Amino acid sequence: MLVGFPHPIGQSETPMLSTPPAATATELTEKRMFMLFPTPMFMGKLPDMSVCDRVEKKVRELQKSGKGRASPKGASPAWMSPDDLYDLPEMKELVDVIMGETGKVLDAFAVKRDSHYITSMWANITHPNHRQDIHVHPNCFLSGLVYIKTPINCGPTLFASPRKFTKNFEPRFTAKNELNSDFIIIPAEKGRMLIWPSHVPHAVEQGTADETEDRITVPFNIMIRGRIELFTASLNLS
Repeated sequence: MLVGFPHPIGQSETPMLSTPPAATATELTEKRMFMLFPTPMFMGKLPDMSVCDRVEKKVRELQKSGKGRASPKGASPAWMSPDDLYDLPEMKELVDVIMGETGKVLDAFAVKRDSHYITSMWANITHPNHRQDIHVHPNCFLSGLVYIKTPINCGPTLFASPRKFTKNFEPRFTAKNELNSDFIIIPAEKGRMLIWPSHVPHAVEQGTADETEDRITVPFNIMIRGRIELFTASLNLS
């Protein structure tokens, strides 16, 4: 399991296969290594951190008004807002950043489309040590989240490689790196946005915070509009 962030493209610390100046008869020449079907994670910080404070104010108003869903009595404190936050005028600043950045991600994937849109966007207010089981977000192309409030040592987000669930052999490793890890943990930090392909399994790990201050996140899902013209697999997305 890796804790932290994957290295930027071209800056991996994983030892690469290299050809020494004088190759021997038992070693390949012109060696190279490249990533086969990599899964990207896109990450950045909000340009205006005060957006988090305004979002927090609004979602707490929603919570106090009785909207959304709360965890059962006796369970770890958790509340989830309605999933249409993108329609609220108080969320426009955040929505603008989400739409702009997810558009760039779709461009990086070279996705042909007429447009894209937020299918769902909601807030989670939980105890800082609240844990959430591993899951995926269906019926969308991209998923993401923004950390709005992150008490020290609150639960980080864990991402799991889909290959983890297809293994039938797993050796022991002398060290964990980006080539052999099946889990990567991203620490929670106020104002950080993560965007990833929606099929990637993820979870919230158990936090170790020694306080009761809430952990607040705003997850979201993205879909595209347009006609997908594939032989025997055409599809209209509106």
